[in-house]
Amino acid sequence: MAIDTLLPKKLNKADDPDSYKSVQELNEVLSSAEKHKIRNVALTGPFGSGKSSVLVTLQEDFSKGRNYLPISLATLQANEEGDNISKSENKTSDEEKKIENLNRKIEYSILQQLIYREKAETVPNSRFRRIVHLSKKKLRRYSIFVVLSLVCFLILFEPSFARVDSIYNFFSWGDIWNVVFDFVAVGWLLFMLFIVIRYVFRSYSNSKLNKLNLKDAEIEVVENNSIFNRHLDEILYFFQVTEYDVVIIEDLDRFGTPNIFLKLRELNQLINESKIVGRHITFVYAVKDDIFKDEERTKFFDYIITIIPVINPSNSKDKLKAALKANDCEDGISDDDLSEMAFFVQDMRILTNIVNEYRQYRDKLCTTNGAQLSKTKLLAMIVYKNYYPQDFALLHRRDGKVYQCLSSKRAFIKDALNKIEIKKKELESRKQAFFNSLHLSVKELRLLFLYKWRTTIHDQLTAIRIDDTYYSLERISNNNELFEKLVSMNSLQYRYYSVYGSSITNPQQNDIVSFLKSNHFFERIQLLESGEKSLILQQKNIREEELKLKSLRISKILRQYNLEETETYKNIQLSDMQDVFLRLGYIDEDYYDYISYFYPEMMSLEDRELLINIKRQVKQPYDYHIDRIENFTKELKEYMFESDAILNIELLDFLAVSNKTHKDKFEHIMSRLERDNAPIQFLSQYYTEGKQGEIVFKHYIENTNAWNNIIGWHNTEERDNLIEAYLKYSSKLDDAAQEWLNNHFEFLVNHIDSISLDRALNLAMNSNFMSLCYGSDDLLDYVIENSNYEINLSNLVVITKHLCAGDITITEESLNYSRIKQTNNENFIAYVNNNISAVIVVLKNTNKDDSVDNILYILNSNDIEANVKKQYITGAINRIEDYSGIVSSALYDIAIETRIVLPTWDNTSFYFNSCKEEIPDIFYDYINYYAEELSQEKCPISLDNTTDLYVDLFGYNQLSIENYKKLLPSFAGEFPQIDLLAGLEHKRLSILISSGRVPFSQQVLAEINKTNALAEYISFHAKAFMQQLDWEYNFNNRNVQEILSSGAFSIDEKYNIIGIIPFDLIQSSQSIANIVIDTFCKKQKINLTNDSLVDLVKVSSDINKKLELIVIAVKNGCHDHNIIRQLLNNMGNSYIEVGEKSKKPLLPNDVLHRNLLDALMRIKFISSYKEDKEDKFLRVHPTKTTYIGFTK
Repeated sequence: MAIDTLLPKKLNKADDPDSYKSVQELNEVLSSAEKHKIRNVALTGPFGSGKSSVLVTLQEDFSKGRNYLPISLATLQANEEGDNISKSENKTSDEEKKIENLNRKIEYSILQQLIYREKAETVPNSRFRRIVHLSKKKLRRYSIFVVLSLVCFLILFEPSFARVDSIYNFFSWGDIWNVVFDFVAVGWLLFMLFIVIRYVFRSYSNSKLNKLNLKDAEIEVVENNSIFNRHLDEILYFFQVTEYDVVIIEDLDRFGTPNIFLKLRELNQLINESKIVGRHITFVYAVKDDIFKDEERTKFFDYIITIIPVINPSNSKDKLKAALKANDCEDGISDDDLSEMAFFVQDMRILTNIVNEYRQYRDKLCTTNGAQLSKTKLLAMIVYKNYYPQDFALLHRRDGKVYQCLSSKRAFIKDALNKIEIKKKELESRKQAFFNSLHLSVKELRLLFLYKWRTTIHDQLTAIRIDDTYYSLERISNNNELFEKLVSMNSLQYRYYSVYGSSITNPQQNDIVSFLKSNHFFERIQLLESGEKSLILQQKNIREEELKLKSLRISKILRQYNLEETETYKNIQLSDMQDVFLRLGYIDEDYYDYISYFYPEMMSLEDRELLINIKRQVKQPYDYHIDRIENFTKELKEYMFESDAILNIELLDFLAVSNKTHKDKFEHIMSRLERDNAPIQFLSQYYTEGKQGEIVFKHYIENTNAWNNIIGWHNTEERDNLIEAYLKYSSKLDDAAQEWLNNHFEFLVNHIDSISLDRALNLAMNSNFMSLCYGSDDLLDYVIENSNYEINLSNLVVITKHLCAGDITITEESLNYSRIKQTNNENFIAYVNNNISAVIVVLKNTNKDDSVDNILYILNSNDIEANVKKQYITGAINRIEDYSGIVSSALYDIAIETRIVLPTWDNTSFYFNSCKEEIPDIFYDYINYYAEELSQEKCPISLDNTTDLYVDLFGYNQLSIENYKKLLPSFAGEFPQIDLLAGLEHKRLSILISSGRVPFSQQVLAEINKTNALAEYISFHAKAFMQQLDWEYNFNNRNVQEILSSGAFSIDEKYNIIGIIPFDLIQSSQSIANIVIDTFCKKQKINLTNDSLVDLVKVSSDINKKLELIVIAVKNGCHDHNIIRQLLNNMGNSYIEVGEKSKKPLLPNDVLHRNLLDALMRIKFISSYKEDKEDKFLRVHPTKTTYIGFTK
């Protein structure tokens, strides 16, 4: 197996020519650095861009003639991560101290790497002391030198305390050899003295005095300079004794402090300008691009080489895929999944390590946990581990952000349920909108919304421009294409009425789409088109969604319900990678399988914690996951079943299917559920999430009073779950459950998918449902076929609508017997006919559009009460043609009263003849109701009772006045029964007279004289009347005035009529007197006596006509001054003075008064008159008249 290390890779010019160009450029810069005085070179690029690879390649490929000194601060960064300083501009004093402290540590690390890189022999004068390691060879040599020095000392000085005569004698080889030995000894000792003195000087010549201790005091020199400043001589000395000319500094940018670059630049300048070093030294810095702000980096570096990253979001997937392939780790992971994971990988070292760790985890876990582990999830877990190692470590201890998110699944389910609840409310709103629009067609709904939209645009809008033509709102609503064009238009131009007439607007923004959306127009249209079944299907889907929610993986819950915006999710504060991996399901509830080994006999930490809580009788969520269920069950003891803490869904599932091996434990846990006051909310949740419902609930139903426990439960949602379980698994419903089911057909429909259709049909077999609904065609068809429903309006509407393919016109208001018959469903129609009385009672039949056959069926039915028949068929649009279809004459009255018989005179005559005794009022009601229709035809004279009908309808006061007048033309000839005329209302008699139905004869006149219609009668027969003025007429004030005011008579005729009118009637009425005087004036003739004339003038109120009458009287020969005086006295005012001749009265100067005075002068009643007072009045001069007793 090839090992792919994490070390920087050497670049190959042939394989990666683009990246190798950076190596060549750097080499060129370093080669010309001394010439161009380049001292500080920056190699910039983001983390993972390949800066280290460029430097490694440089050192290997271009090492000739150049000595590299690499310095890395990665170790310091690892140890001092807490000292990392952000690049905040506003630093407090504490932060400045931290920065200074960090800089000191960086400088110290660089100095250490400089000094301790070389052997002590290379920098012998360094003040930095280190452990001196003596090899065995050196140790022997030094020992020999010491022994030889000691021997030479003994030979040279021969001290008495060390003298051994025998040895001296042995080595006493004569004076010459003694001298030789003495000189050798002296030479050796001098040589050793030289070595010692040189060592002493070398060791202490570079020492500094930092502290001086006196007897009672201490003097200390404290240096606060930086490490570089304090040890500058060491650094210069280092470069003096070494041959390095390129210093490579890496990982300096990890600390986020640019101040250190100032000191390094200063240090570089000191080294290069030092005559001690005497050569050009170049510093190369590998840093990221954003270590400096703005243009600052150009001030620090003399040359900058940019490294383009090898890996980035656009190619990371390809790099990861290639790395996996190279390590034989492709494992069928899809490109889409690789793309999602690689998006976060932007460092080649991390990518390499991800592949390495993935291979290790795969080789170990997939052999122990089995091949069922998802390689995609495993790779995602490794990516997560590399970027968030601390959170990954916490995951083992059930802690950290990812675990917090996974453990918040219940909270997420609650948030999702809240969103489902919103869906329910929206669906309820749509249902309401549907029922509100049920009576409307699509065109009507369009027009309704267009009218409402018009109020937001302009109240007087009349037409809208579409394709250069103006259309009214009504036309747009009736044409789907025009309406769609209006909705799609961006700008709007319309015509409207103003005070100046019709006007046209400029184009403006068309906001109709937003208006229609805000008012739910499109939803209402969709509902109208899809019908009620669509709503029921949506309701069913929401119910299923609610039930399946808890079984969903957390990733699907997060995605499906967009829970990233909830407070629960936000408070966890996941990173982008954690967020994406959790929502895509790369990390989910089975995370533990991907981070640990599997051992057959092992319990997981979660299982152990649950076991402890059971022992402590601490309840846990019922859906608490048990990782190793079989191992967990083995640890359960009998005493643990004495608490509800034992209730767990997965445990009950396991015990239910393992009933043989764990029968006692299954019975124990069921006994907890079957006791009084048991927590049956567990059963509700178990039904939703458990897998062995049949075993568990059959046991529960058989051993408890299950229905009473369930129906009395307080939580509605849990109760519904339990009811569903009871209906699904109960072998037979008791009476209470059956009664409940009869009243809750909708529950059965809504839960049919869970209960199953076969079971629902079995339940329906013995039911009699009170309120049917849509949602399951199969179930509804079964109920209809077997008549398992109560007769009521709601059920009849549901069934009829269902059988008529969801016809939206079928409502509780419109349903009738004909619509039921139109279903053509034999079972339904037979059931209805068998219960026809109950059916007709509940039907509202607002539309009244039953067919004639069905009307006759209902009318002729012996099972329906008469008042029920009347209520149902009254107002029917369709009417029977005649009475032949009615089986009994006793039903004729109902037919007439309900007006279902076609209004013809034949039918009217038939019913009239059928009435053996008194004609009922319903007959006249029928005639009044259908007067318009009957007036359209003549009553045939061929009918044997035409005259009787004529007399009965027009000789009495039964018909309304309007219909009396309307129907009279249907009959021909004079009214046949004169003696009835006196009993008619005045208006009816007037109609008969004006219609010419009453002849002019003395017999008729005798009857008319008994009424108030004499004036109408005489006026209508004016000519005949003028010929028979001598007949006896019953005149009175009213008819005299009507006759004299009638236009039927000329002036001459009126003059003659006045002659036959008793004068007492004339003088009894001022209005009659006025008419008579007017007639005389027009005739210029008077046919009254002088005394009657005087009385007439007294009664009349018309001054001008009375003046004219006096003039006519004078002309006609009335010259009696006494009569004239009486006439003038009856005029009143100034006319009395004229009549009495006592004064000279003034009268108005006009034609009437001149004519009067002229007439009076002719009969010498006055002597003269003349104009007076500016010609406005006439002064009357009376004649002298002698009265008895005095002269005037």
